[in-house]
Amino acid sequence: MTQLGYIAILVLWACSIALAISCGNIENGSVKPRFFFQRRKRTFECNAGYIAENDNNSIECTSSGWSPVPRCIPIQCGRIENGKIVDKVEEKTTFQCNHGYKSENGINETTCTSEGWSPVPICIAPCIITRQQLETKKLLLSNGRRRTVLIQSDQTMEFLCGEHSDLKIPYPIKCVDGHMDLPTCISGTGEKCGRPPTIKNGDITTLSLKEYVFGSSVEYKCQHYYIIQGERKSYCYNGNWTKPPVCLEPCVITQEDMRSHNIDLKWASAQKLYVSHGAFVEFKCRSSLSPNSSNNHRVQCNAGQIPYPQCT
Repeated sequence: MTQLGYIAILVLWACSIALAISCGNIENGSVKPRFFFQRRKRTFECNAGYIAENDNNSIECTSSGWSPVPRCIPIQCGRIENGKIVDKVEEKTTFQCNHGYKSENGINETTCTSEGWSPVPICIAPCIITRQQLETKKLLLSNGRRRTVLIQSDQTMEFLCGEHSDLKIPYPIKCVDGHMDLPTCISGTGEKCGRPPTIKNGDITTLSLKEYVFGSSVEYKCQHYYIIQGERKSYCYNGNWTKPPVCLEPCVITQEDMRSHNIDLKWASAQKLYVSHGAFVEFKCRSSLSPNSSNNHRVQCNAGQIPYPQCT
């Protein structure tokens, strides 16, 4: 190799070192291989006991630093499902949910502890309504068109019944944790209906009549703490009512139940707590006690049933 060739290699080596220095070290991890030479793109790996925040560990050294920013997090905390870490100041970690997702209760800060994330970062799944679903249910969006749409959790969407349907009224439906019960469109003319069906722990929002014409509807609501499941409205169709919703009962957490499992509420103090269906509640072991297993102490209420953790 000529002297000019050696000089060129030394220049490239010096530039690669300068480029690496400009991007800085990776906390709890390292770049592989260590030297860059001509190429800026590299992969990185995390030290023992740590895991890459995202599945993709390919990074590039730019004039602004690493892109994307490589992060190695403790294994006991793990990756944030449907989200990513955006900043870390001392013990506090700030995270951001992916596009279309939103953090539960608006919380976007968490701390990595020996038992995992606290509080557990939750990015709620959005609802995705496809054009095919709309065609199958003979539905239209409020603008009269059919296309695939993404609705964030707790947001509502209005639908219209499409062609050959007698019920052409807007119908708002709420997205709940990635699920939406689409309305049913009916058409034609038929028999009248008697009084609408009653539901347990709920009632209709208007005065019940003795008789309803074809195509009429009634709307239901649930008692306090109960969560409605299914379509809020029931329609009169050829002398019969379409299926009404059901009211899912809440979980009742008492001091007696917690005492029998040697646990307390982690974020509150109450003699009795009502938790709606689908909501989460977090417990902690009582003083000097330990959990029986590594199961998360953050549990979910399911139609009146809650899986209490146990401490001994």
